[in-house]
Amino acid sequence: MIQGLEYSDFEKALTTLGVVAKTDKKTLHKLYLALSKEFHPDAPNGDTAKFQEINDAYQLVKVYMENYRFDFDEAEFKKQYPFSKSDWLCGR
Repeated sequence: MIQGLEYSDFEKALTTLGVVAKTDKKTLHKLYLALSKEFHPDAPNGDTAKFQEINDAYQLVKVYMENYRFDFDEAEFKKQYPFSKSDWLCGR
């Protein structure tokens, strides 16, 4: 489990990877590979920061999909991951 994860972090990861609807691991991996190739630091138009953002986003979504059912709406996220930073800070 990733401590302190907020839905906004998860939503940003989905946006970074271009996930617009419920998907499977195979499709997620294809999206990741395409973006990794495009932004790899050794590529002609490579971008190290963007490449790292893509890697981090992929790891976050992949862990979520491996450990939880993978509906991508906020209600399902909060149901399956009830311990957000704000809950922890409030002593919940």
